[in-house]
Amino acid sequence: MRRISLWVVALVALLFTSCGKEDFKSFVGTWGVEKLEYYNIDYAGNPIAASLESYSYDPEDANNSIQLVFREDKTGEMRDGAIDTLWLDYNEETETYETVIYNPDTILVYTFTYSYDKTESALYMNMKYTYPYVYSRTFMVKVSDLSDNAFTYENEYDVDYMEKAYLKRISNTPLRETGRQMTKHPRKPGSLMGDR
Repeated sequence: MRRISLWVVALVALLFTSCGKEDFKSFVGTWGVEKLEYYNIDYAGNPIAASLESYSYDPEDANNSIQLVFREDKTGEMRDGAIDTLWLDYNEETETYETVIYNPDTILVYTFTYSYDKTESALYMNMKYTYPYVYSRTFMVKVSDLSDNAFTYENEYDVDYMEKAYLKRISNTPLRETGRQMTKHPRKPGSLMGDR
């Protein structure tokens, strides 16, 4: 009898383990940002209202969106046309950018790999940036309100600084096309959507 109960426990543990490995599939598809909020938090972790900056987008309008594409192979890309300034040609000697383009008419595409830990509600994204130089950075964002059509995440990107994003599903399949995008927001170094 003891042998059977150990077998049942092992089988149940295996089922829970294998189910957890598929949790990332909740994200597969194309998502568009509806709103981004940046704010400071106090010592208790509450938002400081006076610091709130909010930016709205139309996730389905190719001219007004930031999109995240999640694929089944745990790779993806962030398509960002909502940039207000491009800094190019970094000079290491002077530690300045030699070319600055304001309000560029372009879309920057950043690739990433990702995983999702449902028990922690944590989405891990290892972003690869090629602008202004090549580097990688891993983000751990806390996912809340995850449904088939929307999710919200919070990212503490610096001590006492938060980024909160509201995303809407555009498609259940990862879209390949990109469009011209216009809405701008300032860089927030260290945040997922603003770190360039």
